[in-house]
Amino acid sequence: MKHAIAGLIVLCFAASAFAAEKDDAFKIDKRTFKKDYKVVALAPVDAEPYLQMPESAKAMIEQEITARLQKKGYTVIPSSVLAGIRKTMEAQVGGTTNEETGREDLARVQAVREHAFRELWFQQTFDALVLMRVSITSVPMESDRVEWDGAKARLYYEGRGKKYSANVAVSSVALGFYDSTMKPIYMYYGGLEPLMYRTGESLEPLTADKLFLDEERIRKAALTAVSPI
Repeated sequence: MKHAIAGLIVLCFAASAFAAEKDDAFKIDKRTFKKDYKVVALAPVDAEPYLQMPESAKAMIEQEITARLQKKGYTVIPSSVLAGIRKTMEAQVGGTTNEETGREDLARVQAVREHAFRELWFQQTFDALVLMRVSITSVPMESDRVEWDGAKARLYYEGRGKKYSANVAVSSVALGFYDSTMKPIYMYYGGLEPLMYRTGESLEPLTADKLFLDEERIRKAALTAVSPI
């Protein structure tokens, strides 16, 4: 398990690790963004399989982001629309599971998603596609405390041992807006929770059943990710 999470940190180093200035979230002129992008379509919340993210946590993130956008005057097409298109396309290609291995075929999954994005643009009228993802990154820990992407946390620990400095894996809600060419026009992060704990003087990854238990943290991370808007 320890090696698995270490690998994820290398492969999925997507979060910014430290809170950026809110205006930096906009990849185009902020006034142009607010003027030209008023109808948005949401993609289903995504996360690394390692996290085993429950549907309830995904729903919380989408609810908070949707409510914030609607409060700011945006028209929001829910993720269920794109999810329906994906389901139809998966059926057309005979599913996304490799018949020989019995495992999900990542290439087939990616192909279905890309085709579904294009079909969504064809079927619906909107200005930007919004991707919501729980990303993993590594941040420095000082005396069992970590701070990243607008969040602060103290690592859970077991046993005794001296406090020390190290890098630990954490998760964040990553929120990205993309135009019709899939060019990013907005990207921001909300820190969610540490993915490791300290036992004595060793760091260990938390098992999936210990994640996504704090509803307040989940909702706060989503609101932080959308807060520049």
